[in-house]
Amino acid sequence: MTILFNIDDDRPALMDDNSTAWLSYGDLKAQGSIWRQLLTGPSGLVFLFAYNDINTVAAFFGAQAAGHVVALIDPALSVELKNELLKIYDPEWIIDTLISSSPKNMHCVHLPLHKDLSVLLSTSGSTGSPKLVRLTAQNLLANAWAIGEVMAISSHDVACGHLPLHYSFGLSVLTSHLLRGARIRLTKLSFTDRAFWPAMRDTQISHLPGVPFHFQMMEKLGYSRLNIPSVKSLAQAGGFLTIAARQKAYDFMERAGGNFYVLYGQTEASPRMTTLRHQAFELAPGSVGIALPGCQITISNADEKGHGEVEFRGPNVMMGYAECRADLSRGDDLCGWLITGDIGFLSDNGMLTLTGRSKRFGKIYGIRVNLDEVETFANLTCEVAVTQQEGALIVHMVGSGNPADDAENWQQILAGLTNRYTIPKFSYKVEFMPFLPRTERGKIDYAALRTN
Repeated sequence: MTILFNIDDDRPALMDDNSTAWLSYGDLKAQGSIWRQLLTGPSGLVFLFAYNDINTVAAFFGAQAAGHVVALIDPALSVELKNELLKIYDPEWIIDTLISSSPKNMHCVHLPLHKDLSVLLSTSGSTGSPKLVRLTAQNLLANAWAIGEVMAISSHDVACGHLPLHYSFGLSVLTSHLLRGARIRLTKLSFTDRAFWPAMRDTQISHLPGVPFHFQMMEKLGYSRLNIPSVKSLAQAGGFLTIAARQKAYDFMERAGGNFYVLYGQTEASPRMTTLRHQAFELAPGSVGIALPGCQITISNADEKGHGEVEFRGPNVMMGYAECRADLSRGDDLCGWLITGDIGFLSDNGMLTLTGRSKRFGKIYGIRVNLDEVETFANLTCEVAVTQQEGALIVHMVGSGNPADDAENWQQILAGLTNRYTIPKFSYKVEFMPFLPRTERGKIDYAALRTN
């Protein structure tokens, strides 16, 4: 099965940084057909270096239509990492549209790819890990349909396509909007580029998705000063955003008569699992909402407070991981059941609140400590990250620029932590930082913190 949409009409579909007008759904299909002809041959693996442009989207759908499995690869990877991935997976085809308008045929001989396999995505951002997520077309289509339902995406919507297409969140913005006949304004520009905001105003974007970094940036710039009156929905995913920051985004959309969505997902779930809708925000501002339609969230190995491992069931759950070429012949390892590795609890009305990662635990003086829980509590005061270094918990705090305010915030955090937990007070250390290091996908880079 391939990812194809009903794209036979003249409705506008895509625009990118090189466009002077919208590309129609019909023209997108025509461009995809050109790629399909270029990729004629037995089903194989296509490495598509994914840029946020129309040519990449057309190549993606064209390769799908030709019956190939497409691995969406970050074009910003170093030559060394690209070569390592090429050596491990040995693709039949390579497409890099900035280097050539034609695919490179590698003429490889391998075991047949599994008939249901459609797309490969990385979960590791710019690290170039060979561990890839194996997805079917049905996984992606089921997720796109559910997202469209929950967010009521219509053919009148215009999504901002600034998130990388090789990132599952960015790909889901594309697929969910195309499935509903909406438009996507693709861009390689970032929020900090001077041309970004005027370009988004010109195309009157109505939907703006982002990870925590993007919302922190909008808050610093000032929501009201962004001057984007066409935006009627904001969607946040990709990691923890403080409740105070969520509240500001919610208030902005409330004043605009729009919607603010908090999303929870993983690439392994194509990627969305839950959504906190705007209408439910004030009931549970710290929650990530309820499971997508047709899906289920359960908590296993719960403690006395009901906190336990988050498990997800749904038609969007991956087939499993791949770490080498031979894994691409395997079938469905998970059968729709994903153990997320996250810790959380469900409210009586089915809303999920996340409290940490199952692997983010430390031991201080023999006491088992959930580092994410400590971090979440400290974030109520200001932006922090928490790591363990030997026998101490390091609170990496983003400074305000005012030493007196920083000292006061630290004392407030320290008093709260020592009151809340049984860890000795001297076990907490503070490190003031101008900002927290983050990965390409906006998540805190704990490895970078530990090496500082």
